[in-house]
Amino acid sequence: MRVSGVVAAPALLALLFSISTPGVLARPQIDPLFDPASAAIVAGQLSSDFPARVPGSDEAAAAAQWYEQTVAAVGIRTETQIWREDLPDLGDVVLRNVVAVVRGRSEETILVVAHRDNMGAGGQLGENVSGTAALVELARSFSPQGAGSAPVPQRTLVLVSTDAGAFGGAGAAHFARTSPHAEQALVALVLDGIGGSGKPRITIAADRPGSPSRALVSTVAARIADQTGAPAELPSVLEQLVSLGIPLGVGEQAPFLARGIAALTLTTRESGEPSVPVGDPNAPLAQERLGDLGRAAEAVLSSVDASVGRSFRTPDSIFFGDRVASGWAFRLTLVVLVAPFAIGVVDLLARARRRKLAFRPAIRALRGRLLLWSYGALLLWIGAFVGILPTGSALALPPYSESVVDHSTAGLLLLVLAFAAGWLLARRPLVPTFSPSVAERLGGFAVALAWLVLVAVAAAVAKPYALVFLLPSLYAWLWLPLQTWRPATVALYGLGLTGPALGLAVLGNELGLGPLDTAFYVAGLVTVGYVSVPTVLLAVAWAGAAAQLGALALGRYGVYAGGAEPPPPGMVRGIVGAVARGARRRRYARAT
Repeated sequence: MRVSGVVAAPALLALLFSISTPGVLARPQIDPLFDPASAAIVAGQLSSDFPARVPGSDEAAAAAQWYEQTVAAVGIRTETQIWREDLPDLGDVVLRNVVAVVRGRSEETILVVAHRDNMGAGGQLGENVSGTAALVELARSFSPQGAGSAPVPQRTLVLVSTDAGAFGGAGAAHFARTSPHAEQALVALVLDGIGGSGKPRITIAADRPGSPSRALVSTVAARIADQTGAPAELPSVLEQLVSLGIPLGVGEQAPFLARGIAALTLTTRESGEPSVPVGDPNAPLAQERLGDLGRAAEAVLSSVDASVGRSFRTPDSIFFGDRVASGWAFRLTLVVLVAPFAIGVVDLLARARRRKLAFRPAIRALRGRLLLWSYGALLLWIGAFVGILPTGSALALPPYSESVVDHSTAGLLLLVLAFAAGWLLARRPLVPTFSPSVAERLGGFAVALAWLVLVAVAAAVAKPYALVFLLPSLYAWLWLPLQTWRPATVALYGLGLTGPALGLAVLGNELGLGPLDTAFYVAGLVTVGYVSVPTVLLAVAWAGAAAQLGALALGRYGVYAGGAEPPPPGMVRGIVGAVARGARRRRYARAT
């Protein structure tokens, strides 16, 4: 512990000194022109004329044409992006983004984004008529025609009505990836469900470790406070750490942040709703709230437009209240905290080596457990292939999609049974046939902890924020070899599992999902390709070490294959051998 304090103290001091109060852009000199009554009329027309705007449907195409004509009527040129996308729940569909451009003096752009689609006429979540209506009203506010027209902006204003926003933000991702307007973008302001009566909320999660510009977040919060008299709600520190650790960005701001564009989503959150954007509530639009947030959005655009020469960078940051901590300092702290654990494990290995402990049986046991968890990961993709788990484009699944909330219980049970069958095969050489000696137990601890060092180092290099989930297990399980009292070892082992468990609990609370649905949601992120293969390999590597340490802590550890040398074939070698023998028998039968 003394070594831990000496090593971590400088990093903690750097983290404390990185905390600052971000600046706020100047208020616009002209009051916002946003008319909530007019916006409410547009929202009512969209929801009544096109109630089921499911991406790829005829009604969705008609709604895109309606939006294009509505914006063109105020004198703003529009263009349409048309492409095909493979979406969970829908399959391969044709999508449409409608882009309206207000030319400014500069080629630099300010993006305002709102999705136009929904989950269908009966869908309770995913509706965003308020965001679309706000886009139309902002188009009127910045329209260059008419006697009372707005002055020409410094930057080009781009109003993007996206498709498939209720299905993972496919339209926003396509626009961010392909549009030249995105290449010149300074900021992107996403409007999603601003017509609710709940508290205004700012969503900042990204598809990669990153955060919107500090000045943008503070300016949006200030403009909301100007209009509502109360500060906007930000994600909690735990929610931000979980989103950075996976990383996971639910909302249309995520693909823009992934490409280095300062972006955030402005939404409202009713009591008991998920923390991520889910669109307008079923109740009638709250016109007053729509006006407050519409005026706040217009004021933000004016403030950003007036900040000539200012850049909006996207370094990862941790926001809390009116202050912000630097992401690099937090990452440095997490990485440095691995060092005391690594030093302790190296000391354990040195002591075990001096006592000439045999590591080979423990390595074989760890290998068997790693193969078992690798088989479990393979079952996820098999489940996607047979339709049990979702497939499609690599997008963050919305928590209300059918593939998440209406998953197949029978299919999941089939996957569990397949994993249980693999476990029965893999456990045969791992079953203790006699009580292991102290030296054999110590060898098992040393190998598993050494493997955890490698996992932690790999995470520190590739995904530093993932250490948020790993550090509790590192520090708790380092004490396991020193314990002889069974309740103490069980308690320490359980303490080490709190990192992943707390992460899943925070994620489930943010998404409004139960424990089983949260686990299924994470599995779906893997099968659609949103969670990368290296992240899955890190999870498998950690699970293998956790399984070995759990067997030791619970008194279920045994010498691999009872200490036989050479050991009998395990699950993989046994399957390969059986296949090879069958092939030889078939060749012999054909020859004779």
